[in-house]
Amino acid sequence: MEQNICKFIPYHTDKHSIHTINFVLETKPQSYSSLKSSSVYKMHLVCSGTGKLHLSGKTTPLKQGDVFFTFPGTPHSIESLESFTYMYISFLGTRSNMVLDKLRISPQNFIFSGCEELYSFWENGLHTIPETSDLIAESILLYTFYFLGQNVIPLETNKNSEQNNAFLNIKKYIDDNFSQRKLSLGLISSELSYSPKYISSLFKKRFKIGISEYLNTIRIQNACTLINQGFTNVSDIANRCGYEDPQYFSKVFKKQIGVSPKSYIKGTLVK
Repeated sequence: MEQNICKFIPYHTDKHSIHTINFVLETKPQSYSSLKSSSVYKMHLVCSGTGKLHLSGKTTPLKQGDVFFTFPGTPHSIESLESFTYMYISFLGTRSNMVLDKLRISPQNFIFSGCEELYSFWENGLHTIPETSDLIAESILLYTFYFLGQNVIPLETNKNSEQNNAFLNIKKYIDDNFSQRKLSLGLISSELSYSPKYISSLFKKRFKIGISEYLNTIRIQNACTLINQGFTNVSDIANRCGYEDPQYFSKVFKKQIGVSPKSYIKGTLVK
C-alpha cells in the first residue's frame, strides 16, 4: 500500500451493463492546478488522511472513509493535504446511469461519509489475479452502491413518480439513440409525446445541465470507449457517435477531455 497500483479491466461489449475500466490505488500527492474533465464516471474511497475535491464550482473537504464521485464532462480536481491516499474505480455503461439516478447521485450530490468498513473489501480487491479483475471491480462497485443505498442515501418517496418516470423515459431515449445524427429536442418531443418546453425544463431541473450538454457528454464518453477499443479514424469515430461534422466533434472532444481526438488516440496507441 506504499505505491500506486492500477488494474486495467478487460473490455466487454454489452452497452447495457456496467463496464469497469480500471481499479487504482492512488498514493502520489495530488496538486490543485487546474480543473480537468474525464470521459468516465469514477467512484473513489478515501483510505487515509485529508484532501479536497474541487467540483461543480465549490470545494469540498475529504477525509478517511468518504466515498465520492466524479462525472463525465464535469471539470474537477483532487487536492492532497495530510497523508492523503485513495482508491477509485472508473466505469461507464447505460446501467451505470440507471443506478446513479436511482440513488440520486449527481454533480450536486456526490460525497458520502461514514464508509470506513468498505476499506478492507476494496483493498483486498486490488490483489486479485488478472483473470478475475473484472469480476472483483464490478462486485466492489455494485456492493458500494448497495451500501450507500442502505446506509447513507435516503431514497426518494414516490410522490413525484409521474415526473420521475417522464425524466427517466427522456433520459433512456437519449441514452439509446445518442448515435443518431438527427437526434434533437424536436425529435425527442415527437417520439415521446411531451412538449419540447416540458422536456427541456424537466431535464435541466433533474440533471442540472441541458439536453444538448448531456448529449455531448455521452457522445464523447462513447468516443473514448471506441478509441480504447482500437478505432483510430476521427471521422469514423465522429460518425459513430452522432456527429456529422468531424471538426465540430474535435472541438467538443477537446473541450471535454482537454486534448484533441488525435492526441488522445496517439496516447492510447503509445500505452
